[in-house]
Amino acid sequence: MNISKGLALGLLSVTLFGCGKSDNKPESGQVAAKVDGKEISLLQLNQVIKNVPNVSEDNVDAIRKQILDRLIDQQLILNKAYDEKFERTPEVVSAIETAKRDAITRAYVSKLVATKVKPGNQEVKTYFETHPELFTQRRVYNLQDIAIAPGANLPGDLAAQVEKSKGMQDVAEWLKAGGVKFGASSYSKPAEQIATDALAVLKNLKGGEIVPLTMDGNVHVVKLIGAVPAPMDFNQAKPLILSYLTNTQGQQLIKQELARMKENAKIEYVGKFADGATSQKTEKPTDKPAEKNSSHIEKGIVGLD
Repeated sequence: MNISKGLALGLLSVTLFGCGKSDNKPESGQVAAKVDGKEISLLQLNQVIKNVPNVSEDNVDAIRKQILDRLIDQQLILNKAYDEKFERTPEVVSAIETAKRDAITRAYVSKLVATKVKPGNQEVKTYFETHPELFTQRRVYNLQDIAIAPGANLPGDLAAQVEKSKGMQDVAEWLKAGGVKFGASSYSKPAEQIATDALAVLKNLKGGEIVPLTMDGNVHVVKLIGAVPAPMDFNQAKPLILSYLTNTQGQQLIKQELARMKENAKIEYVGKFADGATSQKTEKPTDKPAEKNSSHIEKGIVGLD
């Protein structure tokens, strides 16, 4: 459980947005603690809790107490910083402004997507039915992997070498002899965590087969040790598919909205940034195809970060 990381992120957010003094006082009953008269509100507490993973009924009280203790520590430091007018230093002012811009942008984009992107039940069902390798025929793949360093100059045709090799050790020795850097590992991955192009190859392999693959933009040599069936029914898959469709459609919506905004906005590059700006404005943006990676199924609105 990565509670500490969640706490750190949540507290950082509270720190950045708490660096401006406010005359607004929490109403009675909305205060969790006071530090030298400065109040820590339940709103602050709940805001941090929202960013903490794996909170349940069993641990929420302990986590709430842990967060409150950290907020108290934070308030002690804030009080001292305010006494020294530290919130007025250029680096702090800049950090607050950056965080503010980011928070407002994220909130607006999230609202835009939530309002306009609503995949229908039939759309979800169609995706489920047309991707059996991710759902009804889903498997967990046990793999041995040689990951070749990006940009490495191979001493010959990798596919031909893999085909004539007796095993992964032969491939590794060939790479070593050619001075190629690589890393070797063994792991298990469910279908949804494997790039779509790679999955299209792996799903047809038999145990023991070795193939060269491109994953995450890098060259790999992969041996299939075995694949264990782990089917997922529609009810299990539905929330994952909804998140995926919302993500992909949301990214497209944002591109369209940005294009429209740019058409209606007056954008001026100043000083050295003006060089080449004219040619950039006349070039039409080309939509890159969405990355074929079924691991996006696991994520929410990842493209909106």
